[in-house]
Amino acid sequence: MGKQTNTPREWRLLAARDISVADHLAATMKPVPTEVIAFHCQQAVEKYLKGVLVVLGEEPPYIHDLDRLCSMVLEHLPSFSSISSLCTTVNYFSVQPRYDFGLSLSEDNMRIVLAHTKTIKEFLQKEIPELFEELR
Repeated sequence: MGKQTNTPREWRLLAARDISVADHLAATMKPVPTEVIAFHCQQAVEKYLKGVLVVLGEEPPYIHDLDRLCSMVLEHLPSFSSISSLCTTVNYFSVQPRYDFGLSLSEDNMRIVLAHTKTIKEFLQKEIPELFEELR
């Protein structure tokens, strides 16, 4: 396994790429690749949460489960409880349809996942501004 990203800035930049890809796909592809967009949303939230953990002095674990990452963030940032349920929604809609071929993700649900991802980002921008600061 390669070296894991370890600065808040690196995590934030990777997350921003995932959101950009999700936005681009949602705006330009027909039919809309809902499962792919939801996957990029999950990846963005995962990377933001790992960046938060780095800011808080924690080593992010090699996991992809947003609920576990949320629990770790909540230990340090109790105010995160106000939006932690959004992580559960993003986690469910981004993982379940990718591995259960009988399920498909509706465009409405994909748009909810994308909106939740952006809400999580906005919350973190207010609560953990260090994650979004540029190094000079």
